[in-house]
Amino acid sequence: MATNTGLPSDYDLNLNGTASGTGDDAWGFGFYHGQYAFAVFSQFEIDKENVRTFQHFKWKDMPGEKNIEIVNCDVELPAGKKCGDAWYSDEAWAQFPLSSKNHADIPVIIPQPNGEKEVVHFLVSHPAPPIFDNPAKHNTERNRAELQFWNDYIDSKNYMYDDKGVYGGLPAGSHFVVAGDLNADHQMGDGDRETIANLISHSMVNVEGTLGSYAPTSNGGEFCLNEGICTRNPDTPHVENITSTSGLRLDYVIPSATLDVKGSGVFWPAGNEDGYYLVYDEELGNNKGVSSDHRMVWVDLDLTK
Repeated sequence: MATNTGLPSDYDLNLNGTASGTGDDAWGFGFYHGQYAFAVFSQFEIDKENVRTFQHFKWKDMPGEKNIEIVNCDVELPAGKKCGDAWYSDEAWAQFPLSSKNHADIPVIIPQPNGEKEVVHFLVSHPAPPIFDNPAKHNTERNRAELQFWNDYIDSKNYMYDDKGVYGGLPAGSHFVVAGDLNADHQMGDGDRETIANLISHSMVNVEGTLGSYAPTSNGGEFCLNEGICTRNPDTPHVENITSTSGLRLDYVIPSATLDVKGSGVFWPAGNEDGYYLVYDEELGNNKGVSSDHRMVWVDLDLTK
């Protein structure tokens, strides 16, 4: 999937006096173009002609958004900047994309037992993590806005334009699944909890599959925290739902209310369960040399109701 990570901006976005072109000066953090990008694989046919991407949608064109301002005034600020000032130059802000990677609407064609076909819109993204912030909280604010985009998209709002110049959100009544490492937890962590809470409890969403009896769970998250292997956020109120070694729920498969949820889970085996070696090694522990610090989330859906 095309990505903004590592894509040179040609601006000094971190205000260190040099426009390096990569790292914090790229449109999405990355040391080369393509780093941290994501891919989508499907056993079912993808309607390639109707795929929509929003890589180049400008942050400024989202209603209510403005150039982020310096709010952390207890640190040394860049030369010429003071508390309350806009962080980005007017020129950079005018070009700044909303997506740190991309937002994509991928229609997947699902054959039905009666020979007909249903389309499910796979809405995928990987918002910036709300950490590693500058004094204007650039990652936290971007994460919030990237999540709000999906709230607005499934509401069928009309302000967004895709990379082909077509305006509008998801057609009303569509089947959809919002999926990805959304880097936000509605009860814990540094992100904007209200925005992710609004998404997983949205009227267009199957809330039974996000917050109800079919919310994805594992035994491994609780095991990791109880054994002291995972050390961050041990007081999480929903230990069974966490998807990250940070002790947070960050990864999601969010089905629309038009879809029946039949099962779900987080692939995170506990120490006494099959597959534990895939997430933990006696010598390496649970670091990224063994597995990602995030866990896979799965949901079984029934389109035949």
